[in-house]
Parts: sequence; C-alpha cells; structure tokens
Amino acid sequence: MKKNRKPNCISNKTLVLVVFLVTIRAGLKAQDKIDSTNFKRYVKNLPAFTMYKDNYFITGTSLNETISSETSDAKFQLGFKQRLTNLEMPWETFLFFTYQQKSFWDIYKDSFPFRETNYNPTLGLAKLFVDNKGIKAGLWFSFEHESNGLGGDDSRSWNYFSIQYLKVGGQNWQFRAKAWLPVGNIDGNPDITSYRGYFKLGATHRITQNFFFDLDLQPAYDARLRGSVEAGLSLKISKNSNQFIYLQYFGGYSEDLIDYNRSVNNLRIGVAFKDLFANFNQKPTIN
Repeated sequence: MKKNRKPNCISNKTLVLVVFLVTIRAGLKAQDKIDSTNFKRYVKNLPAFTMYKDNYFITGTSLNETISSETSDAKFQLGFKQRLTNLEMPWETFLFFTYQQKSFWDIYKDSFPFRETNYNPTLGLAKLFVDNKGIKAGLWFSFEHESNGLGGDDSRSWNYFSIQYLKVGGQNWQFRAKAWLPVGNIDGNPDITSYRGYFKLGATHRITQNFFFDLDLQPAYDARLRGSVEAGLSLKISKNSNQFIYLQYFGGYSEDLIDYNRSVNNLRIGVAFKDLFANFNQKPTIN
C-alpha cells in the first residue's frame, strides 16, 4: 500500500543545499579554459542535436522471484538533447532542451502490453568548462517535468528544479552529480522523495578502449534508508561503431513511476548506444 504521510524534509533539503553549493563551487573551480573567442566558436561547433544519456533496449528478469512471463520484461530508454540557440548568453551559458523516455514492456505476456512509460522533458541553461584538451566539466541548471501520462489512481507526475555537474577525470573516468528540489503539486505521489531522495552520484570508467563500467547511486532517507543502485557493463561490438552489448543491474526503489514505492531487483541484457559526453577528454576542434 502506498503511504500518504509526507516525510520530514527539513534535513533532506539542507543536505540538498549543501550538495548544490559544493557542485557549483566545483564547477567554478574548473579553470584553464581556452580564450573566450575560441570557446564560443568551440561550443557552436558542437552538434546542436545529439543523443541524451545512453539509449538502449534490454530484456531480463527479477533476481528474487521465480522466472516467468510475469517477472520478466523488456526495458528501453530513448533520449535526445538540443541546443536551442547560439546567441551569447550571460556567463557563456547556452539554452538547451532535452527529452527522455523510459518504457517497460511486458513482451513475454499475451498481446505484449506496455506496463509503463515515463516521460521526462527538460529546459535549462548549460555551462561548459573547456581547455586545450577538450571539455573538462559541465554544469546544468534545469526545470524538469516527469510523468507517466496516465490518469486517475495510476497518475504519477512531478516537477522539480535540478542542478547537474559532470567532471572528466583524465582519459578513463567521468564523474557526475545531480541534485533536485520538487516544486508545485505532487499529490499523486506525495512521498516520492522518500524513495527517490534529493540527489544521486555516479561515475563511468573506461576499463579498456571498448569496455565501460557505469555506476549510479541514488540514496533516499526517511524513516529508513531506501534509494537505488544502477550498474552497467558495456562492451563495444566493433571498433568503429557506437553499439554496445549492455548488461544492466537495477536494485532498489523507483525504477519506474507507477511503482516508485516498490523495491525491485532486476538484471537485463541487450544493446545500447552510449552517450560518451566529452568523449573522455578528446582535443577540441575549432574552425
């Protein structure tokens, strides 16, 4: 049964504020960027329309239930991002839009019904930190909407402001942090932050040229520790492609919106197209 009580969020919001300040400070400390003229030209040379986060199609089953058509499914994620303008904005920022869709498809049941689809459009400002080796870091401030497009008792929807920071660590590491604060009405899921929390931390490690490991931790605190962990292994199919064999584990709460307060333990495998933002410190091209 879904709990209707609202959690005590004072300490959580204080923690989020600390994360915000640390994130901003880390972003502002990323120095040694190329001069402002070259920087503007470099940003304009970046593709305006690109993939957003990893796009994948995977299938698998629950690890703590008997394997059956009821406990097995397919999951796929699609997303893109669009730089909306090349106009010069304050602090060398640029306006962007992203869209992400995550679906859960019961392909092992009769008629192959879709169990749930979550929609996540975003509008915000982005700031890149660049040196002669390429993108060192990125800072994003966004307004996000997330919902499952359903009505009545199955409706799940919320809005929030978020701030993200990504740091490239040499040739083989990327580190990321994201924090958010809900705004507006969340009556359809009043205790969602008890399961999703207010922030997440993640990293991607390139083990070899064609083999990647991803880890994202999203803790949530209320009466007890909840949250989730997502880990992935990606093996490039061929040297000159962006196609990967992808193994993903998800454990914890809020993998989808409809059952955000139910704990799951899922392992899936399939094909992915990775969003290798910053391309692990490749040298910039400036025309």
